[in-house]
Amino acid sequence: MLSIGVRQTAALALALVLVSSILVGLDQSHHLNPLIASADHVVGPLAGSMSRLGQLVSFRHSPPAGSAAAQLQAVTAERDQLLAENARLKQLEQEVVQLRQQLGFKNARPELRLVPASVIGRDPLGAKQFVVLDRGSNDGIQVGMAVVSPNFLVGQVTEVEPDRSRVTLAIDGSFQTGAMLQTSQADGVVVGEWQSGGRMQLRYLDPKANPQVGDVVVTSGKTARVPQGLVVGKVSAIQRDQQADTLSVDVAPLADLSNLQSLTVILGSTTP
Repeated sequence: MLSIGVRQTAALALALVLVSSILVGLDQSHHLNPLIASADHVVGPLAGSMSRLGQLVSFRHSPPAGSAAAQLQAVTAERDQLLAENARLKQLEQEVVQLRQQLGFKNARPELRLVPASVIGRDPLGAKQFVVLDRGSNDGIQVGMAVVSPNFLVGQVTEVEPDRSRVTLAIDGSFQTGAMLQTSQADGVVVGEWQSGGRMQLRYLDPKANPQVGDVVVTSGKTARVPQGLVVGKVSAIQRDQQADTLSVDVAPLADLSNLQSLTVILGSTTP
């Protein structure tokens, strides 16, 4: 004997078959046309609304040509292009200024053999003060050579490869070179103090010297490969120890060591 559930399922299936047969017959005899027309009257506007909504979404992402949004996009693209060109022109202008300064230094010091170079890198960790140049031993650069920017001493070459070199800046703690006060000719040694919270200091001055704030500090020529008379900076403070009978001065660099782009390496002198 069939269970009640099975009998109900069979009856439902038979009813669906009968309804389907009746609907097919009515459709073939066109008796369902009024009902279909009514359904189209209800569903048609909804479908049109959905289509317009899809067009609106598409418009937001890809505005049609000639629309306000398309014109705004064109104006924005033109503005960005002009900004890029303006930035490039400013860069070229700065390079021209630097080249003129290098030429001026060369004319002022004709006895020096010079090689222009561009900065291509810095210490990525920021623990040391150095820059990397795009010139090396292939261009005659050697360790110890002075580097200027272009009128002021910025450092010395400390490492050399065939096509690049490393320059330790004058404010780094490892930097040392002979220097003197330009007015009194009192000489000592300039050392970097960046890692100690300072800039530079001219040490070992004669205690009898009388330095003044604002005095110019230049190289003394007593360090190999560093010519005399290169401007290092200006005296910013005086440190005198009466008991130890010592004298030193703090030196502020005149070159902007944080924004070096084009430098000049001094290969040596054309005169003995």
